Amino acid sequence: MLKQTESSRLPEEHQDSNEVVAGPLTLNETRGPIRSADLSKPLGKAAISEILGGPTSGSDNAYLIYTRMPSGAHGPALFTLPVEHYYVVISGKMNVQIGTDKFVVGPMVGVIIPANTPHEVWNADSEPEAHLEVITSADPGKELSRDLASMLTPATPRKVENAASYIRQINVPAAAELKPGLNRQIYTNRAKGSAATVALDSTVPGSGGPKPHVHRFEQVYFMVEGETTVMYGIDAPKAKKNDIVILPVGVVHTNTNMSSTPERHITLLLPEPASQPFDIEFEMKGPVTFNTGAGPATSSR
Repeated sequence: MLKQTESSRLPEEHQDSNEVVAGPLTLNETRGPIRSADLSKPLGKAAISEILGGPTSGSDNAYLIYTRMPSGAHGPALFTLPVEHYYVVISGKMNVQIGTDKFVVGPMVGVIIPANTPHEVWNADSEPEAHLEVITSADPGKELSRDLASMLTPATPRKVENAASYIRQINVPAAAELKPGLNRQIYTNRAKGSAATVALDSTVPGSGGPKPHVHRFEQVYFMVEGETTVMYGIDAPKAKKNDIVILPVGVVHTNTNMSSTPERHITLLLPEPASQPFDIEFEMKGPVTFNTGAGPATSSR
């Protein structure tokens, strides 16, 4: 949903192009691992999209976009991207066209758009709609431009074989069925033909992820329900509904539900690596000490 705004200016070569322009695109300028989607701006007639993270704002491997569409709003007209584009509907109903086929998808339904596939989204329902967008690839360092607008190319409708297979319901286990751990439900991953993993994790109070660990890839959480406490290095910030947590490569982390109710978050592995192990355990010890060889070890302080 691209349009020049005070907080997000497009390069001059894109400012006069209306082919793929819809509502305003803003940039969340929060620093640090946790950013909250801005829901304070009232919806008018146009969609509002907010980049929560991207190649110039905290995420090296994806554009992470939260979009709200009022009734009657439309995203960019039919277009393609040279990389993969995922949608996960958070609330309301979203209309999507893939090639020449049209679909209506509701909450916790995901849409997978392969690279160079014509698509567009809009809201024909009477109620507002909100969704998370992820734009990524298997080689984001080479294929993901820092200029998002330059990646969009106007398209014409063409038949996309098996378009319906790109619409997938995400299984949401009932609270009563949750067990200790993440209760992970995978929406798409490398085994299903995608560059990234997109999954829904659900935890009960007192439970959460594995022991503190690191990854060789970027991991992201988007909170859809409840609250989780994130171990981020030596800090432990809390993430709540509509927050996004960006965990760069090599950051020691885990997450624990320290609240009194279940919590759920969408988890992204960006991109999913080709081989295991995904998690490499790290142990936190005391202050660092140095041994100079001239006596007892001393503290770094």
